[in-house]
Amino acid sequence: MNLRSLQELGSDSELLGALALWLVIFLRLPSARRSHQQKMLLLSVSGLAGSITVYLDPVTAVLNHTFTFAQSCGLFMNAWGVLSSALILDFVLAAMSRRRPWLIYGPMIVTIAGLILLNYTIDPHAGCVTSEVVPWYSPFWWLLVTAHLVGTIPCAVLLARCGHQVHDDRPLRAGLLLLAAGFTSSSVFWCVVLAFLLTRLAWLGALFPGNVGLTAWLMTAGVGLPLALTAYRTACDARTMWRLHPLWRDLVDAVPHVALDTPRNRIRVVLGSPHSIHLRLYRQVIEIRDALLVLQDYVTPETMERARRHITSHPLPDGQSEPAFTACWLHAAVQAKAAAATPRPNPLVTANHDCLRGEIDFLLAVLRARRLPAIRSFAPPPTASDPATPAPQSSHIPATLPTPTNRRNS
Repeated sequence: MNLRSLQELGSDSELLGALALWLVIFLRLPSARRSHQQKMLLLSVSGLAGSITVYLDPVTAVLNHTFTFAQSCGLFMNAWGVLSSALILDFVLAAMSRRRPWLIYGPMIVTIAGLILLNYTIDPHAGCVTSEVVPWYSPFWWLLVTAHLVGTIPCAVLLARCGHQVHDDRPLRAGLLLLAAGFTSSSVFWCVVLAFLLTRLAWLGALFPGNVGLTAWLMTAGVGLPLALTAYRTACDARTMWRLHPLWRDLVDAVPHVALDTPRNRIRVVLGSPHSIHLRLYRQVIEIRDALLVLQDYVTPETMERARRHITSHPLPDGQSEPAFTACWLHAAVQAKAAAATPRPNPLVTANHDCLRGEIDFLLAVLRARRLPAIRSFAPPPTASDPATPAPQSSHIPATLPTPTNRRNS
């Protein structure tokens, strides 16, 4: 691959990376508003995204035809770059609880003014600032490179340190390290710029677009990781609701009063925002568990013991015994409820779990066990009519699970 092909490939990567970065920034805005640190981080990433964007060929062409700053589109780009560096440094100091806006934005204004002054001193009609017009020994380049590195290097170090300190949250750790890699790539870019000014090697200049493109894609991955995780979790929740729907429908038909709302269409229940889908799944699990608590009073302890012996007599895979036992007595309980049997308090309680994920896994195992021939072949003993007064349904305490919490975004 020659240098021209390398530069064209880098330019395409740069353009696509900038578009992807702005897209994930826009999608992260709603969640970032709830956290000051996320807001500051997103603002610093937006500054870097703007610094990348103004160097894109289509944007540069528009600036040349519609806007002139100090007779130099290059100065406009460099001024934006200094602004983005100030935003990044502001985030670093805010994360360290040492935020001093005047200490950041004051020198930023002085730096931009210095770049304009140096440009007029060297060549007031240079057009876009280039290495041919402004030589390497000019304070213009050293001031510009220093302004960028002062922002990107501390931010990369801070994010890398925070990423290594996070041990119990792998997605957050990965997101922080990706962002650290993005700011590191931006720092490398300005080091390559300085090396090119000193050596004038053509292959270093051909690396510029690819380096910028790599920075954009790393930042996109870091900012977009929480979005990808949220989409994955939402898809998993929707898939779980879809799979649990037959069990939930059967139990709600048997015990209608456990349902908070009128049963929805199976397709409609899996549509909605990530938060609403998660809450809907949580409520579905609670309603299934409440129905199990109600239906267990429609089987006697003798029937449950018989179900236990029936399941034990059949070979089942590891971990399927308890779900198969539940499916077995549940089959008998639904039949007894349909036959208008009299409920009686049952001292044998079903298995319960401390977390939503464990409860879901158990209910899915019950759903699979209902299809086993061993469950369908279970025949409960005939029950004699019981004149006892039915136990009031208010005596049933609804099943409880940990309250669902908002998922964390990095």
